[in-house]
Amino acid sequence: MRTGLAALAAGIGARALLDKLVPNWMIAATGSVLILFSALCFIAAIWREFAPGVPPPKPDTAKLPGWLLILVNGFLVMVSIAALAGLWLA
Repeated sequence: MRTGLAALAAGIGARALLDKLVPNWMIAATGSVLILFSALCFIAAIWREFAPGVPPPKPDTAKLPGWLLILVNGFLVMVSIAALAGLWLA
């Protein structure tokens, strides 16, 4: 999840940081790749938890319940899609 959040923040910040430094198509492409990668990270977090045959990690802290993991990561995927739309429509 933290990799997805970092990629989402970088994708959103691409417009502000790269404005007037590179062409707009490059800003849109860079931001889009980062935001799509963030959505992939959130989906992979759910898959990793529920994939058959994959042993679960043994963290030092307690795990989130499955329904909460799906809810939070599903919401973050929707945020990623909204950020991608905002990047292209702005």
